Amino acid sequence: MMKNVQVGVVLAGGKGTRLGWLGKFLPKSLVPIGQKPMLYYIIKNLKSMKITKIYLLVNYKKNLIKRYLAEEPEFKEIDFYYIHSQPNLGLAQVIQKTERFIKEPFVVFLGDDFTICPKISQFPKKGLQKGIVAQEAVIRENDAKILSQTCEVFFDKEGKILKASEKPQKPTSKYRGCGLYFFRPQVFDYIRKTPNSKKTGKREITDTINLIAQDGKAFAWPLDGVNVNINTQADLVKAIKCLFANG
Repeated sequence: MMKNVQVGVVLAGGKGTRLGWLGKFLPKSLVPIGQKPMLYYIIKNLKSMKITKIYLLVNYKKNLIKRYLAEEPEFKEIDFYYIHSQPNLGLAQVIQKTERFIKEPFVVFLGDDFTICPKISQFPKKGLQKGIVAQEAVIRENDAKILSQTCEVFFDKEGKILKASEKPQKPTSKYRGCGLYFFRPQVFDYIRKTPNSKKTGKREITDTINLIAQDGKAFAWPLDGVNVNINTQADLVKAIKCLFANG
């Protein structure tokens, strides 16, 4: 069994259209949270997992992302690779763009995800256990409105995912999915089998995880910490408050 996952993927192609004037001048992942862009915290989390090679799916103002990572001194030992991604693709379709480059287990972070978790370095280790094809970080969520805007996840006492539902109208789970995943390369076979979502018309990673769950090979990883999916100015303010509260 592998001791460490060495490859990471960050989906950083988004625009911050609902983040006010900053979104007009910066790619979403470079919008600052405190004194650093949100991408900094993502790469820092991946670095804590001992990941040394990161593929970034980029589009909007991608040269700013390249410049930032080339100049950030904390990440000099990480090798960054850039893959152009067209806009308006489902997350599964974006992840599939890495297939020709990745032949080993890898970790995926969404580029608008803000996570503080003291034990996040442990995230890939369970995924490396035999038989696990997908692992999704989940966090307890009591706000039904937030669940209805994100993703609810059901899993058993062993952590095996039973079902995940994207933007449920009437959520019944107390756990939502975070923008953090572990995958083995077999995920690409499942992505090819994933039908287009009835909600979005695109291939979504939640539907892919449901296919993997049907084979009993998808697991949840309860995240003990803070997680904010940043889409609006209110989300950004929440992330900033969390940063200073946990600083």
